[in-house]
Amino acid sequence: MVKLRLTLFFLTVLCLLMPSSIEAQQTKLTVLDNESRQPVSYAHVKMNALDGSFQKQTITNEQGNARVSLKQRAQVTISYVGYKTLYDTIAPGRETTFYLQPSALDMEEVVITGQYTPERTDNSIYKIKVLDSKKIKMKAANNLRDMLSSELNFKISQDNILGSSLSLQGVSGENVKILIDGVPVIGRMNGNLNLSQLNLNNVERIEIVEGPMSVSYGTNALAGAINIITKDHVTGNPEGTINTYYESVGRYNADVSVAYSPQDDSYLFSGGRNFFDGYSVKDTSRNVQWKPKEQYFGDFKYKHEFDELRFRLASRVFRETVLDKGIPVRAVNTEEGYYYYRARDGYYKTWRASQKANLTGNISSRNYVDLSVSYSYYRRNKEVYQKNLYTLEQNLVDNPDDHDTSTFHAWNFRGTMSRNKKDTTRFKYQIGYDIKMESARGSKIDEDDQSINDYALFASLKYRFFDDLLVQAGSRFAYNTEYDAPITPSLNIKYDISEHSHLRASYGQGFRAPSLKELHLSFQDLNHDIRGNVNLEAEYSDNYKASAVFSRKTDSYGFKVEPDFFYNSIENRIGLIEQTELNNSGGQVDTSLYYTYQNYDVYKTLGYRIRFHYEHEDIVDFTLGYSRIGRHNEFANGLSNGEDFVFSPELILKMRYDFTPFGTQFNLDYKYTGELERYQITFDDEYVKYTEADYHMLDFSLNQGFFENKLDVVTGVKNIFDVNNIRTTGTSGGVHSESGGSRPVRWGRTFFMDVSYNF
Repeated sequence: MVKLRLTLFFLTVLCLLMPSSIEAQQTKLTVLDNESRQPVSYAHVKMNALDGSFQKQTITNEQGNARVSLKQRAQVTISYVGYKTLYDTIAPGRETTFYLQPSALDMEEVVITGQYTPERTDNSIYKIKVLDSKKIKMKAANNLRDMLSSELNFKISQDNILGSSLSLQGVSGENVKILIDGVPVIGRMNGNLNLSQLNLNNVERIEIVEGPMSVSYGTNALAGAINIITKDHVTGNPEGTINTYYESVGRYNADVSVAYSPQDDSYLFSGGRNFFDGYSVKDTSRNVQWKPKEQYFGDFKYKHEFDELRFRLASRVFRETVLDKGIPVRAVNTEEGYYYYRARDGYYKTWRASQKANLTGNISSRNYVDLSVSYSYYRRNKEVYQKNLYTLEQNLVDNPDDHDTSTFHAWNFRGTMSRNKKDTTRFKYQIGYDIKMESARGSKIDEDDQSINDYALFASLKYRFFDDLLVQAGSRFAYNTEYDAPITPSLNIKYDISEHSHLRASYGQGFRAPSLKELHLSFQDLNHDIRGNVNLEAEYSDNYKASAVFSRKTDSYGFKVEPDFFYNSIENRIGLIEQTELNNSGGQVDTSLYYTYQNYDVYKTLGYRIRFHYEHEDIVDFTLGYSRIGRHNEFANGLSNGEDFVFSPELILKMRYDFTPFGTQFNLDYKYTGELERYQITFDDEYVKYTEADYHMLDFSLNQGFFENKLDVVTGVKNIFDVNNIRTTGTSGGVHSESGGSRPVRWGRTFFMDVSYNF
């Protein structure tokens, strides 16, 4: 009897303790793509108890993981756009991996740029374009210049020493914010970032937001933001990629990446070398138009996952050497009595490095945080050598003005907190801080050392007035150590016509303080003479944008029609103006022309774009786009271009066909850039108009996978129409010596092959 009573007692205690023990069990699930075995981020997970006693919902994180407390077996439903919905059961306390089967169409993606929290593109209040790793691979794009050159509303300009730059919606690259994993890229030369220095070897996607993003990102974001997102997903097992690239113009690239994820940690390493021989259409001397260059780069990323938080460390390094071989000049060796040739060779060396620490995730059921600190380093070194082309000996020239080293440092502290009650409230908000501290040092910088800091607070409110109407209003409050920064407001509206069709409208003000280079840096080389101006005023802008998306999806096909309209007005626009030295009497010395930055006009752009996209069963992908961008100048001395707007057209056609039986993909990429008129004022207030001729670009590529896609080969032809330089007329000279009558665009028709092996 006693034994029976003891047994009943312990059974009663066990029954009382069992529920709390079960409730404490954490259940982890992982969601992967059934074909690529890559994580499916932000998938929706719904769990229902088999007896109907509870219901829970969550989303997977960037690694495709989700955790939930379960007290009993439950039915799980996992869904995500572009995949077939999965139904299964899950037991408490067990780690389970689920594989989603891709559906025929996948037209929406998850983005983070400018968002409160990661958001699908169709739900974002901004119109965001995404260029994913598949598109980068099919285009065989090595850097950002290669990738953006065929995109609508982008115009790429080339300087064969300073590199390539861009304009977006007719607004130049000084006003386009470029970030890598949310960290602003520093090191602008001639006001622009060299896009060919931004490699894409480990990039997952590129997110592009057109229109002012000054509330979120501050200065340099008048025209928009481009955020390069590097790879961050690791499935658990060690994995890696070896990639090689060859192009018949003389490009030889190789890189490798390795990733490993033990439990809640992940490590990613990548590095490589890019080499370019140099090229000229007519190679009549050692001085070629496209300069030889060599690049080395490396990246490291570490990530640790807590329950709802993710901590990241990232480090990037980059080095580039550009060689500008001089024109041979005849000389005489008087001691030994013979003639020989010598040349002045310029070496331009660039070092970039950045480090970042970042913490993101939910700190409660309502609040999401994104905190980061980053440090960026940029150094550019110029050395000029006198080379004996007979003995091949070279020595540094004696003139110290021929050599220079400029160094830039930038610290960024940024943090946001967002209300993140998923789809359960009409009201959301975000508050944040943004601190930027930049300094520069070098012999060509005023007083050898300069700095400029910017301290800002920003906030925005998002309210859903009814199910179909979403409104977001925001403002940025900033203190700049050199300029009076205004309060910059923004207003965005999104109206959902249907589940897949939306209207968006926005207004935003922008502010851009002149950079340290524009204020203080003097830059001279064999082709340039550019000088800073400490009297510059800040730029102010107003931007209006309206866009729409009309789409339809079925199990076999889907299409989108996307019309956009925009208007930009920039006051006190900063640009390069031709100047001349003055003699002691105040007269002009015409032989000593140089360029300096000045506030010289009110600049306006007005335009529209329409884009049609069609997909059929993931076999055919077709995009047709057309845009017209008008430009208008009103110069400070009362001159104008005499017309309201001068328009220039663009047309793109992109086609992809997947030959399913063999897994072969064919890709065609075409862009037409119409004739463009530009305007400039010379040192004697002469009003000059010059015209750039129109041109056509066409690339073709073929992608084939082998051994279950472990080996991937992309080959094809770039610049099929063999475009090199385009004609310019009406010029009075340019910033550099190559601008008299032509402008470089590409280096002609080339054949390429990209081979990668995944292990």
